Amino acid sequence: MKTKPLGATGESVSELSLGAMYFGSRIDRETSFALLDRYYEAGGRFLDTANIYATWVEGYDEPESEPLVGEWLDERGLREEMTIATKLGFSYGDVPRSLDPDLIEQEIARSRERLGIETIDLLYVHVDDPDTPQVDVMETLAGAVDAGHVRHLGASNVPAWRIARANRIAAERGWPRFEAVQTRFSYMIPDRDADFDGQLPAGDELIDYCDQEELTVLPYSPTLQGSYGRDDRPIPDGYVRSENRLKMELVENLAERKGVDGNALVQAWMLDREQPTIPVVGVSTIDQLEANLQASEITFTDAERDRLNAIESLGFDEWDLRGE
Repeated sequence: MKTKPLGATGESVSELSLGAMYFGSRIDRETSFALLDRYYEAGGRFLDTANIYATWVEGYDEPESEPLVGEWLDERGLREEMTIATKLGFSYGDVPRSLDPDLIEQEIARSRERLGIETIDLLYVHVDDPDTPQVDVMETLAGAVDAGHVRHLGASNVPAWRIARANRIAAERGWPRFEAVQTRFSYMIPDRDADFDGQLPAGDELIDYCDQEELTVLPYSPTLQGSYGRDDRPIPDGYVRSENRLKMELVENLAERKGVDGNALVQAWMLDREQPTIPVVGVSTIDQLEANLQASEITFTDAERDRLNAIESLGFDEWDLRGE
């Protein structure tokens, strides 16, 4: 598997990240280990989890994903080879939704313990917190980096202007910045007023900011739960509009012509973007994983690329504010 740059860190990570959201809950331990083994065998070295995964599943009040990933790392002896990303900020159990400094420190410690690792490679703030001053958030995160508990920082479900403001605060004080943005992003673009229960979809400003400031984009739900290649998954609510019907028809036609899964083709389109983009792949079976792994092998002609981007794309085309 190829790699992509991680922001401006000078480091690279696998171009497909394996999402472990339901590992240990909806996906049992045996299947989870099999998925992790196959991803590793395919060259994947970038795992994504969070401190809340998946406490909303009935019967699982405590986080299960981080402990399972930690067990796999320990049993396989692969900690040094893997990049581990996790998140904090959303509520679970008796933990409130917050980026209070004390809570950040508490949840970093808990995640490290669950994962069985000394250092979290990439830590995201999972949600914005307007009640906590951003300078306090960035100072606390900088302290975690200085202590060796975290290596790099990212933001998820945070508006573009808030990420830009946080990074300006960090730059002014010599603190580490957010290097990656995990956002709800797919080939189809949602309606402006679509509601995703706390998930913040990518917009023009976010994509353009990441492009200009060299932040890596990590789309979650990149295939919208498999909508591009499964007959039982129609275009989801919030995405039903004319442009997306045209996009779906084009994906179906190209996938048939190339003999690949439509979901893999959409992720290949993400990998093909000039801006470093790393889909977070969520799967529950080996067959689904195999289909998604095809994305690394799919290529596009200039004509195909132009057709995919001609219908509607996020970002401000040919608007570069950086100057000469």
